[in-house]
Amino acid sequence: MQGTKVIFGTYNTMPDGASDTLFELSYQRSWRPFLSSLYKFPSISSVLYYSGIVLQWIEENHPEFTLLLEEMSGRRQIELLGGGYYSPLFPILQLSDKVGQIELLTTYLRKTFGRRPSGGWLYEYSWDAGLPLVFKNSGLSYSFLPAGTLAEAGIVDLGHCEPMVTEDQRKLLCVFPVFDMDEAFDSPRSFENALESLMIQYPGCRLYTIMANGHSVPSMWEASGLESPDVMFERTFAWFQKNCLSIETVSAQNYTKAIKNSKLFYLSSCSSERLGSCLDQSKERGRGLCFPSIAKQLILQQPVSKHLYDRMYHVHSLMVLLRGDKARKKSAQEDLWKAQNGEAYWEGCIGGLRRPEVRKRAYRALIDAEKATRIQGSFNPGLIVDDIDCDGEKEFLYQAADLNCYIHSRGASVFELDSFKNKHNYCGVFYDSKAGKSLRSFIDRIFEYGSFGDGGSVAEQAGLEKQAYTSSERERSQQKIVFFRDFTLPRHDSHLSLALKKSFLFQKHCVSVDIELYNKSQTPVLFRYAQELNLLPLAMLAELELVAEKERQRTTLDERAKLEDFQAEALFLSSSLTREKLEFRSDRSFTGRIEHNIDRLDNPYILRLMQGAPHQELLGQAPGEELYQGSRLLFGWDIELSPDSATSLSLSLHI
Repeated sequence: MQGTKVIFGTYNTMPDGASDTLFELSYQRSWRPFLSSLYKFPSISSVLYYSGIVLQWIEENHPEFTLLLEEMSGRRQIELLGGGYYSPLFPILQLSDKVGQIELLTTYLRKTFGRRPSGGWLYEYSWDAGLPLVFKNSGLSYSFLPAGTLAEAGIVDLGHCEPMVTEDQRKLLCVFPVFDMDEAFDSPRSFENALESLMIQYPGCRLYTIMANGHSVPSMWEASGLESPDVMFERTFAWFQKNCLSIETVSAQNYTKAIKNSKLFYLSSCSSERLGSCLDQSKERGRGLCFPSIAKQLILQQPVSKHLYDRMYHVHSLMVLLRGDKARKKSAQEDLWKAQNGEAYWEGCIGGLRRPEVRKRAYRALIDAEKATRIQGSFNPGLIVDDIDCDGEKEFLYQAADLNCYIHSRGASVFELDSFKNKHNYCGVFYDSKAGKSLRSFIDRIFEYGSFGDGGSVAEQAGLEKQAYTSSERERSQQKIVFFRDFTLPRHDSHLSLALKKSFLFQKHCVSVDIELYNKSQTPVLFRYAQELNLLPLAMLAELELVAEKERQRTTLDERAKLEDFQAEALFLSSSLTREKLEFRSDRSFTGRIEHNIDRLDNPYILRLMQGAPHQELLGQAPGEELYQGSRLLFGWDIELSPDSATSLSLSLHI
């Protein structure tokens, strides 16, 4: 019997909603070269994980690959791992959703390849202490965690990386310490070079478990200097075949059958280095016996991921109330699982939540799930008051058959605006948390008279966005909510006292905001009041047509990157491709400004994936990929108020 055994393979995920171009590049530069090369070496075994999203795309676009998987699985050359269908971050999910995600992928593998998986893969090694119970109850008996992390915790000796056992409520789970190609080595390298390095560094090991991220294959190929990934993998498998007398490749399933006595351990939290490195490094973590849940802390790093997380749990609470109709509940559950794709909660390897199409797909799934919970004929529009984002303050949620509008009392601003017609959240914009920009809409801004604070010389004065507004219960109805806020404006050596009344009125496919401004001081005051909206249209920027209307004359705003201020009474954003039309109307003329947020994605994974792609020239001169993350719209009115006087204005958004 051979002295050294090796378990090796790749794990492959993609963001749900990513373009066919990204899927095809990953297929041609990673998935296909590995499997087609391995097929030529029947004596070499491998362990593979493909998320349900990847398998579904492959089945629709490359059925020959599915046939190859089926044949190689049937002759037991490859082992297909289970896990979450949408590669979720398990620690942030409810127990029922963890089980549902696993069962969904297990069912797919069983129906497609005729075999239930015995082991499960954890997306980004996102572990929590309750997973042994979940995995075991779902028919999975083993999983994988990074050897380096386990060694740092004092759980494993890297010189003897044998599988270990953990348990929860007496449910045992075998765990393989794995040398991840992205974490265990300083530079990209082939599998055989990785194994040779490990055998020199840890010569006493009887088993080496080596796994590579599918997104890292282009960097492995680049480091090899060979003409194609196919040649690189053929050379790798030929090396294993040449050394078959001393090195045996085995599946994790077969190896676990021979395990008799294993070390017992307990671990509260774990993640990949990629995931952990996204946490704010300026804050101290892990002091004393206090360790954070990395996956849950991760969603706090970006406001957009926290919004999506809160929305997911809100929809889950609606599903709990659904009784009697199993078909509708199942439909809602499946849509909810789509929104739990792990890539939608952080940047991942190739963009993740920075990709607008990924955020759009996640919110679309949540809107579909919520729609499935509503009983036709018995649903009534209305206003709900609840602490949706768990910040200790009540939020206001208007629900109707055509739209949802979420309003936070801090700033009396909208942080989610869902259209059931387009199945789209118009507040799904993205700004990096360090940019200090807002994701909300209908924000009150106060500038100097005649200015939007150009060049940073004139700051926004009142700072109303982060101030708590008071809601009026007396004026509240099922279609209306009213907020109040007193504020001051600095003027020379004094501060002028003003007040603002802000009323949200909801109508079919329309949200209107009525503003009343009061000068409570004894001094005349001049300022520019503005409403700021941060919106992500359903259409991409190149597809949008922007038109301003004044005195019934319409003017097309052609410049996309930076538009000059314009005078108008209405603004139209439309797209013939998506049949989308947004109308902004005011009861008086306003000064408008539109700023488009263009983000460039240029991390090493995406650069290597797109290097030399036929469409690269369409992405501009700089390397990487341009992403349209939304637009900041400013509607400004120059206000002159005499002492103890008031004025009013109105802005409405029609979807």
